[in-house]
Amino acid sequence: MSDDNGSRDTEQIRAEIDHTRDELADTVEALAAKTDVKGRATQKAHEVQETTRARVQTLQETAKHRAQEAQESAKVHAMAAKVKVTEQTRQVTEQARQVGEQARIKGEAVAGQAKVKSEQARLAATERAHSAQETVQQQRQDRPWLLPALGAAAGLLTGALVWLRRRRNR
Repeated sequence: MSDDNGSRDTEQIRAEIDHTRDELADTVEALAAKTDVKGRATQKAHEVQETTRARVQTLQETAKHRAQEAQESAKVHAMAAKVKVTEQTRQVTEQARQVGEQARIKGEAVAGQAKVKSEQARLAATERAHSAQETVQQQRQDRPWLLPALGAAAGLLTGALVWLRRRRNR
């Protein structure tokens, strides 16, 4: 039984030795890796480079996405502005049409009033002219001497003015 136990112990010891060798190899590799500054720096540079690439790609995608959102927003705002301008143009056009229609109606009313006033003025002037003519005819009948007397007075006045002017020029 000691052989069996002895061979087991030997196998067990060999297994432990192999296990210890593996652990020792791992430890040696870890220590070698820690002492390899250039390798560690290269590895760290690769890690930083990969991190930076990933970050740049993320930033580019974010910027592209935001640019697309801004473009879409600008399109929406432009369309809304176009609709608003179109509506305001329509409203202004309608208001201008209404004002023009009101001006036409008022113009026609003013023209009608002016025509009535003109007709009234013409009738009043005609009436006054007839009245004046009747007054003159009445005065001719009542004072037939008045018209020749006024003509004579006008002739005398004209003659006196001519005589005074000639006298001054001498």
